[in-house]
Amino acid sequence: MQPPCSHQRTELIARRDGVDYVECLDCRQIFEAEDLESATAEKSAEEEEPA
Repeated sequence: MQPPCSHQRTELIARRDGVDYVECLDCRQIFEAEDLESATAEKSAEEEEPA
């Protein structure tokens, strides 16, 4: 089983009604840019927390 994709390489593919859509260049999944940015911010916050 492959590890989950972290969606680090993305490309803007469309903009509609003020919403940007991006595609992950690794797994080809499509996201609203806002959703992907919030997920990335959450991961960064988790990584910065002291153990």
